[in-house]
Amino acid sequence: MSLELTFFSFGSLIVCIFTAVLGSFLAAIRNRSKSSSYLAGAFFLLSIHAFAFVIAYSIDSPIAAYHRWLILAVIPAFSCMGQFFFFYPSPVNEKFAFRFLSGQLFVWLTFSIYYIFSTFNKAPIFDFSEQIWTFSLPSENKILGVLVLVYSFLMIFTGIWRSWTAPNESNRFTGLFVLFFSLLIFPPVIANSMSRAGLISRTDFLTIYTFFMIPGSFVILVLYINTTSDQTRFLNRITGICLGTFLLILYWIGLASISRQEDTFDLSKLREAENSIFIKKNISGSGFTDSHKIYARQSSGYYDSVFPSEAERYFVEDNKEKSRSVLYKFNLEDHKYEARFPYEEYRNFLHRAIRPYFAVLFITVLVILFGFRLFFRGAIWNPLKNLLIGIGKVNQGDLNTKIQVRIQDEIGFLTDSFNGMVSSIREARTALSVYADTLEDQVKDRTSRLTKLLEQQQGDYFLTSLLLKPFGIETIQNGKVFVESFTRQKKQFVFKEQNHEIGGDLCMSTSLKIGGANCIVFMNADAMGKSIQGAGGAIVLGSVFGSILNRTRLFEDKSLEFSPQRWLRSAFLELSKVFEIFEGSMLVTAVLGVIEESTGKTYLVNAEHPSPILYRNGKASLIPTKHFFNRIGLPFDPSAIFTVQSFQLKSGDCLFLGSDGKDDLIVGIREDGSKEINENQEAFLSRIEEAKGDLHKIYQDMEEYLTDDISFLKIEYSYSKEPLRTNGQPTRLVSKEIN
Repeated sequence: MSLELTFFSFGSLIVCIFTAVLGSFLAAIRNRSKSSSYLAGAFFLLSIHAFAFVIAYSIDSPIAAYHRWLILAVIPAFSCMGQFFFFYPSPVNEKFAFRFLSGQLFVWLTFSIYYIFSTFNKAPIFDFSEQIWTFSLPSENKILGVLVLVYSFLMIFTGIWRSWTAPNESNRFTGLFVLFFSLLIFPPVIANSMSRAGLISRTDFLTIYTFFMIPGSFVILVLYINTTSDQTRFLNRITGICLGTFLLILYWIGLASISRQEDTFDLSKLREAENSIFIKKNISGSGFTDSHKIYARQSSGYYDSVFPSEAERYFVEDNKEKSRSVLYKFNLEDHKYEARFPYEEYRNFLHRAIRPYFAVLFITVLVILFGFRLFFRGAIWNPLKNLLIGIGKVNQGDLNTKIQVRIQDEIGFLTDSFNGMVSSIREARTALSVYADTLEDQVKDRTSRLTKLLEQQQGDYFLTSLLLKPFGIETIQNGKVFVESFTRQKKQFVFKEQNHEIGGDLCMSTSLKIGGANCIVFMNADAMGKSIQGAGGAIVLGSVFGSILNRTRLFEDKSLEFSPQRWLRSAFLELSKVFEIFEGSMLVTAVLGVIEESTGKTYLVNAEHPSPILYRNGKASLIPTKHFFNRIGLPFDPSAIFTVQSFQLKSGDCLFLGSDGKDDLIVGIREDGSKEINENQEAFLSRIEEAKGDLHKIYQDMEEYLTDDISFLKIEYSYSKEPLRTNGQPTRLVSKEIN
């Protein structure tokens, strides 16, 4: 047995080393998943398959024919790839996967036993088309080819099925694995078949085999490492990238230079033959007997050969002597010549030419696997490891951690930033600790301040509510008219352990003599603004309106010439002039009215207030408001026609006035979480009817739906201990009188 290296053994060894390294990376993963184990197994088996080619192309001895046994490892490699899809990204159908693998391995073992047994009955032969020792097993090799195709297609179909059934976030990666496994397998398989059929050279096959196996295996590994849940190390990724890149570059360099050595050998032997006196002249033919077999030589490169085109190169085998040689046919001085040289010289020449490249290959692999790892470990891994250790200590609460920065590169900058962050956290924790120690005292101090401010605010509210009290009324009875009011302000507060309220709603009523007749004057108003702002408006309104009432009462003898309409006009204009001073910052909606006790004639002025309601014979209805004045506080044109509405109250009638709080009720919650507010002004009518005009029952019915201040003013005509009710037909309610 002699070791005779060739370019084919060089390319096969590159694939063998790279797939073995990738398998080792995956096998070294701690607590690896089954998908990692099967992928590692696939790479190891592909490495064995490549090693079979290394043996075949490197050993010039019949014993090298037994490399065919190792070729069988490619079939279980496909089985491992198929099993990979059953466990990536998560295990599925594990029982079926086990039965499926068992069936495939049974078929493979059965065929392997049959194939190996067949080699015992065959003598090794030298195949000049591939320049390797092998066995003449045409039927068995055809079965092997069929099994390779069947197992590869089973693997691909398994991957397609899994990518179809995998979750949405995983099917894209599973589909990529199917694609890269296909590129890894099918081009070399197809190229091998074409090479054996003579369609392409063995060099073409080896180039395709190397080109797809190295990048394909590496891309599969990178894709898996970046998508698996197994804990991997990026140092292995960097080493794999460097190794794959160097091996590809080394292969292309070898392809460009080593394959030219054949031309060098052939030219030297051709010149030797031409100059030799032992050249055998042969005019009539080849000069060989039937015991010789001639094999055409295949080109082993992609370059333009420098070998003379008129000369021919062959391999020759002598069946009797079992000798091999290299044959050259050429023309010299119009004579045809043939020259033979021992085949061993050809292999020895290639062996000497390829040995330096094998040395470079082994040195490169050792430098990358060990030297690069040492370099990257010191330059990248150790600083990152120290950073990870520091992060772990900080996570455990050790804020005194400080990592030493050895080199001011990107990792050094990251480490320095980490140290600064930890320092900031430590300072913040110290400040927080100090703050926590004094937090109780600070809370007490802040609570004391807030309590004082709240008491001061509640005192302001209380004083304001005291100013409002004189203007409010509860009940007034004067002859045939009974007036009742109810007010609940939205803002509630506690002062001196007493409950109080403050707001902008106001109800006022009193009896006056206007034009010599006894009348009831009333007002229901709502000053705009929240809490104290609204209360301020109500105080100003109550003060001015109370002043008007007192002035009218003091000068009753001079009010004989006033009619209710003129009195309302005068009172409204005076209120408007006072509130115009505030330039729109204080606005009021209100209804002012006068009722003649003797006749029940009612006069109203409405300044954007909700319409009055008439409750008659158990039915409530809105009194149509034909004219609305602007809110009190907005500019009023005194030269414009002033309209006073009037209508007739009948015995037993009730007149209801209320602020907009009675209508702005919560009726539901929208899908976006916002409150749905009632916009139907007539919804209040049914509440009056259900409560039979009782103000307190009306309030109780709507209390939980309120969103604003609310006030009611109820005026009942023909009052007695037993209130009168009439069953007469309704008459025209509204008339207009223009002053």
